[in-house]
Amino acid sequence: MEKLSSFLSAIWDTILNKHEQGLFNTICLGVILALPLLVVITLLFICCHCCWNRPRKNGQKPVQNKGKKKKKKKAEEDLWISAQPKLLQMDKRPSLPV
Repeated sequence: MEKLSSFLSAIWDTILNKHEQGLFNTICLGVILALPLLVVITLLFICCHCCWNRPRKNGQKPVQNKGKKKKKKKAEEDLWISAQPKLLQMDKRPSLPV
């Protein structure tokens, strides 16, 4: 316990010393001390996201809004874009006289 107390005391003395030297050192210390906290928060977010979006054991998907899905009518056209749009455009243009 004494070693931990002396370690924290040394860190606190360093922080106070750098703070007395100027504002730039204080900002740098704040950034350096905040980076590990940011990493921990990011890892916690990623782990929670992965755990909550994992598939269920019984094979069922999580309940979602099924009422808002748009049903496709049989007569409705598929809006697929043609792979050769330039050929269609060239047929409609009149040829230039040579």
